[in-house]
Amino acid sequence: MEDLFAGIFEQMFTYLLLLPVGFGYLWLRYRNKLRVKETLAKEYENSYANAGSVVLINTIAALLALAVGSLVILAIVVQIREWLKS
Repeated sequence: MEDLFAGIFEQMFTYLLLLPVGFGYLWLRYRNKLRVKETLAKEYENSYANAGSVVLINTIAALLALAVGSLVILAIVVQIREWLKS
């Protein structure tokens, strides 16, 4: 029963989130039907869901890198302020 719900959830996630994101990304980036078809076939195995997953993964990775970089900079700034107070 759990496998059934996992499969249904996976399909819903794919069709409701990844597919529109991939479609929007490719059409906004290339704005040409032929180039979208070529890129979709060449890089994403003819699947808008694959394009959407790549976009989401890259976005999450960039946000995490930004967060980690911000924490490092914050730690350095706090340490420098402590040294200057002493």
